[in-house]
Amino acid sequence: MEKEWECEGVSATIEERAEAYKTKPRSVSQVKQYNQCAYGFYLARIAREPELQAAWLPMGVAVHSAAELWEKSNRTAPLADAEAEFAKVYTRMANESLEREPDEAGWQASGPYKGFEDLDRRYLVGLDQVGKYVQWYKDNPDERIWIDPADSAPAIEQRFDLNFDGVKVIGFIDQVLEHPKHGVHVRDIKTGVIPTMDDTFQLDTYALAVNRTYGTECASGDFWAGKTGRPSRVRKLDVDADRIAETFVTADQRIKAGDYRPNPGEACGRCPVQRSCQYSV
Repeated sequence: MEKEWECEGVSATIEERAEAYKTKPRSVSQVKQYNQCAYGFYLARIAREPELQAAWLPMGVAVHSAAELWEKSNRTAPLADAEAEFAKVYTRMANESLEREPDEAGWQASGPYKGFEDLDRRYLVGLDQVGKYVQWYKDNPDERIWIDPADSAPAIEQRFDLNFDGVKVIGFIDQVLEHPKHGVHVRDIKTGVIPTMDDTFQLDTYALAVNRTYGTECASGDFWAGKTGRPSRVRKLDVDADRIAETFVTADQRIKAGDYRPNPGEACGRCPVQRSCQYSV
């Protein structure tokens, strides 16, 4: 690392984690975090600095869990069952976060809502999103979950494994659909902000994974938006294996080289390790 941003006094434990990360499989979330700010990646994943807690994190996981339960029931489970699943997961994760950080100063606010106030608010927001999710698919039953031909199971939280010049990439796709207009189609559930139209790296990778694994011709995807209760505009995906591979391979090479330079900017406001970062703005 360059002198101006090198961390002094690095412990053996951190060195061991840095070494271990050189051989870890990559993921979309890893690469996106690294490309946004390599130093934030270092602080969170390798130095493991204390992270700010945020109520939107358990809400997102709990909505996903409720959607998965409902889909795996072949869309027959009562809404109350999906809501109960949300409540169970949200309560467990929120309590775990409170144990890690009992001081409200260690919680991120969401607009005017302080951390603890946001915990109560997002419980209700999440329940509302679960209801919207179930209602959307009841109203649009032709947007069916694709059936994995390998095991005849619905493609929910669909695991994939890719290899780009020795760089292993793993991940899970929220949903692969048999879309009435677009055929095999990837969809990611977002309970917060929807990526911009030109930010398709996540969906591009998912489509490539489906095509490579099953020989399909998936070239479209979207985000189901919890805020609106409906899918975003459809993205026409750039399933260019060379371009996607280059993104993963480049990040992998830089991580192996210990290149963790900071990139201070707009993203600092929601960075969970901002308290430990001397470059945060």
